[in-house]
Amino acid sequence: MRLSVRLTLAMTALVLSTVAALGLLAYYNIGQAIVPSGIQRLADQTKARIGGIDALLNTVRNEVLAAQSFPSHRRIVRAHANGGIDPQDGTPEASLRHHLAQIYAGQMAAKPGILRYRFVGVADGGRELVRVDRASDRSPRIVPTEELQQLGPEGFFQRGIALRERDVDLTWSRPEAGTDLAPVVTFSTPIRTAQGEPFGLIVIDIDMRPTFERIRAALSEDNKSYIVEAAGPYLVNLREGRIVPTSAAGRWQDDFPALAAALGDKNGAAALLTAPDGQRVAAVVGFVQLPGGMRAGVIETVALDTIMAPAKALQSASLIVATVAATVAILVSVLLSRSLARPVVEIARAVSGYTQTGRLVLPTGLSGESQVLASAFGQMVDQVEEASAALRAKSEVLDKTIASMADAVLVIDADGGRVFANPPANAIFGHFSDIGSEKWKREYRRFQPDGVTLMPETECPARRAAQGENFDNVEIGIRREGGRLLQLAASARTMQKADGSFGGAVIVYRNVTALKEAERQLRQAQKMQAIGQLTGGVAHDLNNILTVLTGGIEILTEGVSDRPALKDVALMVDQAVARASDLTNGLLSFARKQPLQPRSIDVNGLMEETARLLRSTFGGHIEVDFRPAPELRSALADPSQLSSALLNLAINARDAMPGGGRLLLETADVDLDQVYAEQHDEVTPGRYVVIVVTDTGTGIPAAIRDRVFEPFFTTKAVGEGTGLGLSMVYGFVKQSGGHIEIHSQEGAGTAIRLYLPCAPQTGGERIAAAPQARGGHETILVVEDDVLVRSYVMTDLAALGYTAHAAASAVQAMAMVYDEVEFDLLFTDLMLGGCINGAQLAEELRKYRPNLKVLFTSGYGDNVLKQQSAEVQGALLLEKPYRRADLARMLRLALDGPAEPPSQRPV
Repeated sequence: MRLSVRLTLAMTALVLSTVAALGLLAYYNIGQAIVPSGIQRLADQTKARIGGIDALLNTVRNEVLAAQSFPSHRRIVRAHANGGIDPQDGTPEASLRHHLAQIYAGQMAAKPGILRYRFVGVADGGRELVRVDRASDRSPRIVPTEELQQLGPEGFFQRGIALRERDVDLTWSRPEAGTDLAPVVTFSTPIRTAQGEPFGLIVIDIDMRPTFERIRAALSEDNKSYIVEAAGPYLVNLREGRIVPTSAAGRWQDDFPALAAALGDKNGAAALLTAPDGQRVAAVVGFVQLPGGMRAGVIETVALDTIMAPAKALQSASLIVATVAATVAILVSVLLSRSLARPVVEIARAVSGYTQTGRLVLPTGLSGESQVLASAFGQMVDQVEEASAALRAKSEVLDKTIASMADAVLVIDADGGRVFANPPANAIFGHFSDIGSEKWKREYRRFQPDGVTLMPETECPARRAAQGENFDNVEIGIRREGGRLLQLAASARTMQKADGSFGGAVIVYRNVTALKEAERQLRQAQKMQAIGQLTGGVAHDLNNILTVLTGGIEILTEGVSDRPALKDVALMVDQAVARASDLTNGLLSFARKQPLQPRSIDVNGLMEETARLLRSTFGGHIEVDFRPAPELRSALADPSQLSSALLNLAINARDAMPGGGRLLLETADVDLDQVYAEQHDEVTPGRYVVIVVTDTGTGIPAAIRDRVFEPFFTTKAVGEGTGLGLSMVYGFVKQSGGHIEIHSQEGAGTAIRLYLPCAPQTGGERIAAAPQARGGHETILVVEDDVLVRSYVMTDLAALGYTAHAAASAVQAMAMVYDEVEFDLLFTDLMLGGCINGAQLAEELRKYRPNLKVLFTSGYGDNVLKQQSAEVQGALLLEKPYRRADLARMLRLALDGPAEPPSQRPV
């Protein structure tokens, strides 16, 4: 058989077999893939339908429960029980009903889906007390008293008055066949008297037509959708493209037995089955438990032919393509075989002659051309493949090396054009062929290292490299439109041509965004620590001054007790001093020197109380939601400080939602590992309880996000905030050994996470009763470096009957002890000026007086004792500022207590 004939037959057979195989495989594979995907898509639609209905009904259920908190309900109950008059303010019951009707009308105006709002009394056969309907123009209409009806025989009324106070009943009212009544869902919840007896029922009717119309609008022509009850009846039928009553319809289990069998006890199922109209369909059902106990679901079907349409279209197309391809293949094969056969023979002869003589001769009339051609070309192919394989191996190694680099690599030619970029470069800059174009410049912005100042074109790394400049670690910021800023460090090296001229450059960009963020966090932590030290020192000095002012005001108050005008002035000054003391406590809280009383607390219980307080305080325009974690661990923290912190965060969230919104409180257990601790400053690995406070407010601008925990920093108007709220929260969490995070997006809200350490499983501590405040006749050595405080203390001690010696420093006090000055108690400030503080002074004096009694004082709080030696920790401390009564009580406690150091006292 001639070569041309063989080529014709081979090419034709190859084309036909390839087209047939591809058509069959494509039809089979697409059929196998498209049916499950079509059913899954239908299941997702079904889940969305029932989810939308469930969300609507749960929203209305919450609306019904919220209506229980309307004060007018309770006022009507009181008035009804007291002859028609509210005993608290004397308002008649008729006025209270009218006021409640106006409230109902306002609710209906804001929620067009509510058809009717009613308050039905139990008395008089279940007569309506208040009813608001929709008028013909859909506006709320308060029904006159003479039109009110008795609803006692209604089924929902009998079920509703039997409910507990926070329960809600749901009744699905289906329209009768042949009527145009809307499908309505009725919600009811009881109102009880103070004695727990049923008084009335709040009833809300919801028009379900808008929801069902949205479902119908989303259906395609081949879709059918049914709203059904799990027990069997159809609730709503969207067949025929419109909502129709279904009271005469049968049970869905009878229409779709295969779907009911696949469902079993599950909440959802899918099946291929024959519909009641005889059509093969894919059907999906999904159920959900509605408020009030009803279990309802959605059935959706789509014709199987619709799902398989792509596969059938491909099958038809394959047949057409196969026919055309066969015809074209035969014609082309004939032409190609005739045109190729003769050159192939001539090439075989030429190759054979060339390999034998080294000269290219094209002989004719030789046989065995195929074998000779294969042999000759085999030698040539071997040589070419060997050289190509070596070159390909080197190219693959180079390509894989550059592609696997974490840094972005960009290669430019001598004209500055981009010729190569590895995947990280494409991820950062886009496709390398677009880099530098006008479109690219509009989409990508280049900044100086500060991330704000635009970088001039002449300073860009690519421009400098194109000019033949070598450089290292040139910082540049890149931000794609709508994306985040990437901070890069660029290094470049030039490439030379064979003649030594400039041939281009290689630029390597290293992503240092994470490194810069770590540096920023470190600087922020150092700044907050420095501010904390500064505020702590300022608070200490203020407490010294306030101690003197407090004592002076007490003396002045006693001196002007017979002069009312001056006594009022003294009281006002005393109140101002108390406010100043609160301010210093806020500063100490930020500086982590505020005295805390940590104990094991039930965070869920505390959060529940806080949420209840916030709901009653914020009003209806802010929704307060609390989601407690089950079996939450106990946290180790000061409960009062934690409550204050939560209120601070909630108030800030409220101020960020002036038009209303949602405040979400959440709790959870979390274990922070070593990797997390290394990435966050001042975090210790371990077990924590996390509290999340999330709002939907205006968010925090990125420019001030790092400053929100600084003291006295506030974005509120003058006089509307001290700027200490978040700084006190920050100080409390850090002092408690915890961690705080803030996540915010401008215009989308803020989430603040408080991580508190878990409490150990230990028993409670016994608190000894404080002694009564009284004076004495002992001798006291007073060591205080502040002259005003020292003078005030000496005055108070004299007034209390004590003998006192004063020293301005630890050195002076030690000199007095060496001179054998007798005293019964050392009263010293912990933070003395000079090289020796109060704790060191007490330790030194105990070498000479082992039974020395000591009372410390400080403006830093008792947390400063924890920084001293073991012998001093747990000693008595009088916190500044203090009053004369506090001084007298602590002096007696120190003088009448044991003389041994705390570490030596019996437990």
